[in-house]
Amino acid sequence: MSPKKRKANLLQIAEFHAEALRLAGNISANQQRIIEVAIAHGKELESSGLLAGGRS
Repeated sequence: MSPKKRKANLLQIAEFHAEALRLAGNISANQQRIIEVAIAHGKELESSGLLAGGRS
């Protein structure tokens, strides 16, 4: 990927991120805590099997 195309992609990602934050509005303290725990612990606390949902 050329540097020019990479820069364009990074700018587009930044624009999408800013738009998503604007559309999402403020998040609650509980939602912020869930995000912090997810970042800290990663996928190790992710549910699996029947806890994750049944098959379609």
